Amino acid sequence: MTKSGLVGRVVVAAALLGSVAGCGLVSFDVDQDIPQQMVPGSPLGSLLPAALFAIPMNVDIKSETGSHGTGPANSVTLSSISLTVTSPAGATFDFVDSIIIDISGPGLSEVEIARLQPVPGTTSIAIPPSGGVDLLPYINAGATITAKASGHMPASDTTFVGKVVVTVHV
Repeated sequence: MTKSGLVGRVVVAAALLGSVAGCGLVSFDVDQDIPQQMVPGSPLGSLLPAALFAIPMNVDIKSETGSHGTGPANSVTLSSISLTVTSPAGATFDFVDSIIIDISGPGLSEVEIARLQPVPGTTSIAIPPSGGVDLLPYINAGATITAKASGHMPASDTTFVGKVVVTVHV
């Protein structure tokens, strides 16, 4: 192969890669921690309050795409949400029957993005995404993620942390 033929193939390959990046085939994950949350204990086993937690979704999409050297985001989807009990020692999510995660934002309707039912009585749980929801307009508007749970109060104060992972598609 001649040098000019090789250069031509490299240019064509680079052009194809560039067009692929512009067609939404490049994606990367961004995660946000869910800060420590506490569910008050109740020896009587009262019902859980409807909202388990509500946190702002603080992902700077423009900064994230810039740091990855990509173009602007076309969409953002939920990859995973996980929660882990941190105290008391040996505690689990056995007090929760179901969890629904919703996202909302100013001027946007609230929509379900993840659900787990039944909730396993384990220390860590993964809440599977409902799928198909583009989170980009919500994140750009200043989204809030809310966890709604059913079940009963744990016997003692229980704290947990978590992580939300979204995939940015450019």
